[in-house]
Amino acid sequence: MALDHGILLETGTNEFEIVEFIIRTDNKEHHFCINVAKVREVIRFPQIVRVPDAHPSVVGTANIRQKLIPIIDLAQWLGLKYENDYADKKIIVTFFNHEYNGFVVDEVVRIHRITWADIKDYSSMTDFSLVETVLGVIDIGGNLIQLLDFEKIVLELNPDTALKDVNIDYSKSEQRQGKVVFLAEDSSVIRRFLASHLEQAGYTVFAFENGKLLLDQLMKQTPDLVITDLEMPVTDGAFVVKTIRGMEATKTIPVIVFSSLASEENERKVLGVGANLFIGKPDTDILVQKVDAFLL
Repeated sequence: MALDHGILLETGTNEFEIVEFIIRTDNKEHHFCINVAKVREVIRFPQIVRVPDAHPSVVGTANIRQKLIPIIDLAQWLGLKYENDYADKKIIVTFFNHEYNGFVVDEVVRIHRITWADIKDYSSMTDFSLVETVLGVIDIGGNLIQLLDFEKIVLELNPDTALKDVNIDYSKSEQRQGKVVFLAEDSSVIRRFLASHLEQAGYTVFAFENGKLLLDQLMKQTPDLVITDLEMPVTDGAFVVKTIRGMEATKTIPVIVFSSLASEENERKVLGVGANLFIGKPDTDILVQKVDAFLL
């Protein structure tokens, strides 16, 4: 089943679509989901080649459309016990952070259209054992669907996909003094990483865990530049861009979108609603240079 990314939602409405899927254990069905924008297709379990010394959750690699893709047993990674007979299972093929991966699941249910505001705090609602891997929970018809942090999963399986060291030209530090950057990023690790390097470079940084908090602060203070992720709870990055461009006081502020959803399609969409630049994760090495280009 291929997903048609050409008919997705209007950009900047704070809506997005999720693919709901199921992992079955001996006595329970676990309902999870992933952002449609990360999914390329859903296929039957393919012929695989075992990889020596691979992570225990990587069952092998498969040649899918002339690409050699790691196949990851998602249930095993999550610590869910079940019979790992793969014959009838499905593979969700993903693409983000410039990498393809295949995740083993039992069943793909359907696609749901939701808003980022529909995502509830996971800590009091989800499986306790999965808290570190669940971004939030969506209640659809009384069924709790857990939104997994696939970026975290891939990073732990393959540390080579980690953020790149930021290149800083310290000879420009004095020029950067007094210039204010607003940063919206829901990942605490990435948020601290970006804020720290921008501050080391000499910028004054206000960091927020979602787009709503950034927009709230924007009503009180006008920054010199905004950096925003795309996928965020409550208010997403595309809505942030569209809102900034819609207000007279902020419509000329440079906006950089920094996201794992690196593709020509997503770049075109965010530039279409008014972003000045799209940087794909994990290309953090060029971030300060690009901020300098707008502000110095």
